[in-house]
Amino acid sequence: MPDDPPMTKEDEATPPLVVGGALGTGQSQQGHNVGAGFDFSDPDSPLARFYLRTSHVVAVAAIAAVFAAAALFPLWHTDVWGHLKYGQWMVEHGRIPDREPFSPWWDGRQPFTQFYTLTQLAMYAAYAAGANLAGGDEVNRLAGGVEFLRIEHGFLTAARYVVLLAVFLRQTKSWKLALGGIGLVTALSLSNLAVFRPQTFAELYFALLLLPLAREKLSTAALVGLPLLMAVWANSHGSYVVGLVVPAVLLAGRVVDALAASPRVLPWNDDGVRRLALAWVLCVAAVAFLNPYGPGLFKRTLELSSHPTLIGGVSEWRPLGFEWAAGWHWVFMLSLVAIGLTQLAAPRAFPTGHTFLLLAFGLGVSLQTRFVIWWAMLVPFVLVPRWAELIAEWRAGRPAAEPAVPSLRKTALAVLVAWAFFMWTGLGAWATGGAPMPPETAVSAGTPWQLARQLRHPGDPAAEWNAELGAVLRGYPGGRFVGTVMATPMMGDYLMWEVGPEIPVTYAHMHLFPPDYWEELGVVGRGSPGWWEVLDRYRVNLLVVEAEYSGGLREQLRKTPGWKIVVDETGDAAAKPNALTRHLVAVRVKPL
Repeated sequence: MPDDPPMTKEDEATPPLVVGGALGTGQSQQGHNVGAGFDFSDPDSPLARFYLRTSHVVAVAAIAAVFAAAALFPLWHTDVWGHLKYGQWMVEHGRIPDREPFSPWWDGRQPFTQFYTLTQLAMYAAYAAGANLAGGDEVNRLAGGVEFLRIEHGFLTAARYVVLLAVFLRQTKSWKLALGGIGLVTALSLSNLAVFRPQTFAELYFALLLLPLAREKLSTAALVGLPLLMAVWANSHGSYVVGLVVPAVLLAGRVVDALAASPRVLPWNDDGVRRLALAWVLCVAAVAFLNPYGPGLFKRTLELSSHPTLIGGVSEWRPLGFEWAAGWHWVFMLSLVAIGLTQLAAPRAFPTGHTFLLLAFGLGVSLQTRFVIWWAMLVPFVLVPRWAELIAEWRAGRPAAEPAVPSLRKTALAVLVAWAFFMWTGLGAWATGGAPMPPETAVSAGTPWQLARQLRHPGDPAAEWNAELGAVLRGYPGGRFVGTVMATPMMGDYLMWEVGPEIPVTYAHMHLFPPDYWEELGVVGRGSPGWWEVLDRYRVNLLVVEAEYSGGLREQLRKTPGWKIVVDETGDAAAKPNALTRHLVAVRVKPL
């Protein structure tokens, strides 16, 4: 037998590996060989393009966690249900409505504008797919539809984070800084992750807008892609105006930089300025002509944004308030501190366009709280490149860190992590358990789905949610509810989805009704003088409001023999910790 070859120093440093009871050939110095010399980190392997680094695994875990969290939140009882109703109507009629199709109180004084066409269709398509997949009775179909809406919420939120990760990677070429960027986005908008609304689509569009703008100069593809994006946005949500503001502000910054350069550059001789200007003009044209209302959409949007009821009655439309209580003002102030510290430490000033963005959107947040959702993405967009400069300056002259070794094992770990988070969602539980999560846990506790079911199925013992309500309704003609339902916006949208327009319900599309309509509803909500006359004029036989915010109305109802309070959850924090989910339901004993 020939002698074994002499051992080298490398051989001496590499211990043998026992695999399956047999002596293997050993590990490489990185420790990735298995069995007969298979190296999971071999750059020449056919699988090498699938190898991931540690930062990639962290990114996958972060995005998967965001997806699971957004998909697990109970579907909050916002205007999502009203938008579903519009989506259903468009599918059934094959066109966009030209008037309010569900409310007998719309009188045309406020122009009907359909800002949400694509959003409503996408939301209804998800709901219908889930309901059809679940099948069974209406409760099971509701559960299936809700589950698909929650998954749609998770997908849109995760997609936004993926795009933002790409934005920060484009700006810094660093996975660690890109992950820090999406961490900052999360910190600035954490409470916003829980609620699914049409603006969830708009937030994804905003992230997509930032992607081409992260380059020093717009690409030719961006000159085509940005106008198409803005056309989709304009047919999805009224916030498309924000998408026109960002490139306009960056363009203004580029013009100032060109004029301040030494030697001075005329703006039209700067290719970056020309491309931004062309992109902005194309975006405005796309919005103006690729929507059902033509250029008149701009006027309709201005009318929406100046609606007195929205400005005065909806907290997110009001200026940012500053007080000691918790609120968005603290997030805003902390972000200003981060901006100030970064600028003080940075080796050079922020680019002019980025400074203009911070000024414009910072003013926007101060005047209207809802600007926080855009601010939360713009601040990292401005700060992350500055952090890259600071790190590059700090590392200058220091030895470069050893790059992490890409490996198929890390790819497998990323897949396992993503799968684990998916199985954590309701859809994952549905796939393994055979049924969607029931409405009791899938929707918020404030969603009046049981009340709606009782109204839809009078006399059905399986659908009777409240015995006192059932007893009163048995005295109505034919034992069925007649008349109309007056509800606060958050309660009304779900009821409108379930029982309207057969049973008229007041609901949350505030821009469709004039201020005097909402003032009359406010008279009832406060229990102010004249509340009874308003209810008679609207032929209201059922009231559904938030108990904690209707003390005056509750007292009036208790003193009025013609009305019966059948549900009063005031102060029931043990059953419903969130005050916005506690119901006050009253029914007229003898219907109008």
